[in-house]
Amino acid sequence: METVFITAGLLLATLIVVANYMVKGIGGMAKPLRQVGLFLLNKAPAGLIDLFSDKAGSGTKTWMRFGMAWFFMAALSMFLGIWHRYDPAALNSLSSVGWSYDDGSMLTDYTAIFFSTALNYLLIGAALVAVSRSSNGRLASEASASMVAVLLTASTTVVLLLPAVFSLIDVSNGAEVLETIQNISLLLVGAMLHIALLINVFITIGEREHDDLSPTTWFLVLALVAKVMSMFLAFFGDVVDSTQTVWLAERVLNGWVPLALIFAAAYHIIPFTAGKPVWSASMQKTNMIFLFLTVPPFFLSAADGGELLQNIGAILMAIGLLPLFAGSVNMVATAASSPERIVKSPGAFAATAAMMLLPIYAVGGFFTGMDTFVGMDKLGSMAHTVDTGFMSTIGGLMMLAAIFSSYPLAAQKQLAKASNAQLAVWFTIIGGVTATVSALIGDFTEYAVVNSGIEDAVASTDGFFLVSAAMFYFVTLGTILAALSMIHTGRPNNAAYADLAVQSDIHSYTLVEGSTTIRTLLGRGVGIDTNLTIGEVEEDEGGSSLIRVSAQLHNDEVAEYPMPEELVMLAQYLKQSKQSIFEFFSSIDLDGSGEVDGYEFREALSKANIADLPPWEMGRLVNAVDLDGDGRLNLPELDIMISKIRNEILDSEEE
Repeated sequence: METVFITAGLLLATLIVVANYMVKGIGGMAKPLRQVGLFLLNKAPAGLIDLFSDKAGSGTKTWMRFGMAWFFMAALSMFLGIWHRYDPAALNSLSSVGWSYDDGSMLTDYTAIFFSTALNYLLIGAALVAVSRSSNGRLASEASASMVAVLLTASTTVVLLLPAVFSLIDVSNGAEVLETIQNISLLLVGAMLHIALLINVFITIGEREHDDLSPTTWFLVLALVAKVMSMFLAFFGDVVDSTQTVWLAERVLNGWVPLALIFAAAYHIIPFTAGKPVWSASMQKTNMIFLFLTVPPFFLSAADGGELLQNIGAILMAIGLLPLFAGSVNMVATAASSPERIVKSPGAFAATAAMMLLPIYAVGGFFTGMDTFVGMDKLGSMAHTVDTGFMSTIGGLMMLAAIFSSYPLAAQKQLAKASNAQLAVWFTIIGGVTATVSALIGDFTEYAVVNSGIEDAVASTDGFFLVSAAMFYFVTLGTILAALSMIHTGRPNNAAYADLAVQSDIHSYTLVEGSTTIRTLLGRGVGIDTNLTIGEVEEDEGGSSLIRVSAQLHNDEVAEYPMPEELVMLAQYLKQSKQSIFEFFSSIDLDGSGEVDGYEFREALSKANIADLPPWEMGRLVNAVDLDGDGRLNLPELDIMISKIRNEILDSEEE
């Protein structure tokens, strides 16, 4: 049996196991594993983790800020690469520092690393925003997320700088030593850091207030698991000289992972902005399942195998167009349900444009990549052009979507320079598409001349590559505008994100008899366009009134208990133990921050033998006490609620 089939089976089995536990949970092991995970995230490595803030949103902002820096370098290096095709001698002056760009191969490699790193940072950051919003409004450890982002940047920087260092020193077997260090830094260290991020995500989704997992969560988790597995496979496959294992790992890293992250961001940004649910749940499932069962048509290389492998690979490549078309149609249809809001939002507009262009690039990648896959490589230059066009146009638009939609949510700020943001989107669309088309015409002309069979045939392609470079300059300008917009958005003097009251994940909200405030409703995610319905009072087993929230957008369901039984029991416990609210709060606020999260509150209830609740049950308790809607509890909020219970329930029972 071909090694690639065994490796693929191992990879798919891992994804299935993870998916199964995401749905069913891990039973009694959940609590101890969560505690171990939180300890590792918040305490390790000792000293280093303390350098980073654990404030809500700080981790996602760090990921996206680093992603913006990598995005700028990627756009600049790709512009230089396209210009180098027009003028191969343009960068010869760099040979003075020991680097050779005669064939442009090093610049191509650097551009690929820049773009893949930027895509990884920005789209993971966007997905983390969505995941945190479905939990307590924050990641389990924001500090750990920031630390992972910094260490990944350091690891990638080492990989990029090592060739220059080795060119200046004399090392025996320098090429082998360099490759080994690069593989360790890029693959092994990268895999370990992504495991830390994956643990963070698992704990975060374990604290969610509802049982359903959003499409964004599914795509993010499966992408991270696939990335970790493929990094290990690529590293150890290279060690044992298993070319098929390395080939499969590269297909996952260059195909499955970026596409999954693209859809992870799209499935949050577009429905959230449109204020509508995903158009088709069945197409969403098709999109997700078949993506991880097929061969994506981008960044292909020749399969090192027999005819059987090539035949199966060709079939899977053809089927691989199905999930891309399904995801594209699903997102475009979702955007079409509220076109006015999509057009007005630069981020959502960028994501929608990316989904509309994705099928075109997928078809181009299929026809050019198939030639590379079967080993003919007659269309190699065209395949490279399609791949870079996909990364810069589709990937570029999705990164802009993350910057313009997800970053303001993480920073709790309004998007600054919205007009510049819209201009950046149009620059990327026009520049990316025209640059790709011009380069493809040049590639086809070269191919036609070479295969014409006429010895004196002459055709100049310089003009096509000149046009391509000139048009791609618009993408570079768009990146600069995006960077300026992000900087201005994050400034302290920028206005708070007022659109939180306008845009909401909650499509409808049912109110029952009782009282509440507008502030409380806004804190629970209700927006001005949310449908408010007066429903009937329901009684739960503890006799408390139940308010149900129908969140059709992401199939979320949030339950609000104005007077939860556990809080009544807490008030009774404090009265019987003669503890003041201040004493109780001080005993659970271990870090002295003046705030406690759902986990700390849950542990306090368990220690007092009041209730031992699972993480997903804490949402209703936190929401009942959390007056300002920040997802955390402070002393005044707890004091108000306990006093209310004493006045309205305990005192009346005594009377």
